[in-house]
Amino acid sequence: MGIIKKAGEAALDLAKNEAALDKTSNIMGMLFPYAGLTKKALDMYISDVENSDLPSESKLIAVLNAKNTIKKLKNQKNIAEIAVDTAKENTDFTEKSGVNSEWLERFMESAGFVSDEEVQEVWGKILGKEFENPGSTPSNMIRILSEITPTYARAFRKICSMNMRIVELDKNGEIIDIRRGVVVPLYNNEEKFKDLGLGLSVFNELEMLGLVKYETIRGYASDGVAGVIVLLCVNGETVEIELYKEDEIPCGNVMLTGAGICLASITPMETIEEYPELVKKYMESKQVKIKEHTEYQIIVEENGIRCEKIDKCKN
Repeated sequence: MGIIKKAGEAALDLAKNEAALDKTSNIMGMLFPYAGLTKKALDMYISDVENSDLPSESKLIAVLNAKNTIKKLKNQKNIAEIAVDTAKENTDFTEKSGVNSEWLERFMESAGFVSDEEVQEVWGKILGKEFENPGSTPSNMIRILSEITPTYARAFRKICSMNMRIVELDKNGEIIDIRRGVVVPLYNNEEKFKDLGLGLSVFNELEMLGLVKYETIRGYASDGVAGVIVLLCVNGETVEIELYKEDEIPCGNVMLTGAGICLASITPMETIEEYPELVKKYMESKQVKIKEHTEYQIIVEENGIRCEKIDKCKN
């Protein structure tokens, strides 16, 4: 199958020698030639195989292998370009970036089998994050991305969307602490979660993948509470709670792993309309009282959040 290697080298030489790609090569650094191959180069790759003097049976096998290789190259190209497009401005994609070359080779080899555009978006964003902060991607991420199905990816997105702020105020209504994270109110809401496509089998699968840990009954809680007044900001709605245990707040039945946090950082959120009611029911089942009225409203702005008295918000 030497013709495959020869054709590939010819295609790569063509890509590298095209003046229009000089700038691309400089910008993409370690991702070139993954994102540097042109359609002309890929067409040349298979053309060289078809026009070779191999016997017909060998040529058939060579063409099939070439087509598979081209498919992988196109997938890698798309993912590499997504990484460059979505990474922070001035991200270094050269060898000086600090990204491990062996890790990159393993990542791109697996990326070659990803054809679904929605899934490619995930791979590309993870790759871009790695170039932003080399060494930050959990070691099991390549395996997770290779094994997760679109169904479980959508379920993980719903879990990440169950996100709220816990805001603690002093007696004067001044913010002293803000926490934000995933709070999955599964306990006492199991049937509703099934309706959302989040049955226990889904949590089991996501745990086996390495994205979450979950505890169905006891659940998880915050380390401590310093504020006199505690507010929850859920889907833009502010509620005030009274704690049964003054030193902790129930934080749901699911905890993201390191890989889960990494994947959540590039996962787009969606609005789950039922979420505020699920949170209220969960909190009450954990002996946390939801006050009927609160004096305060959390205002989320581009540069942070602030707290106002309800009467000020209405004016």
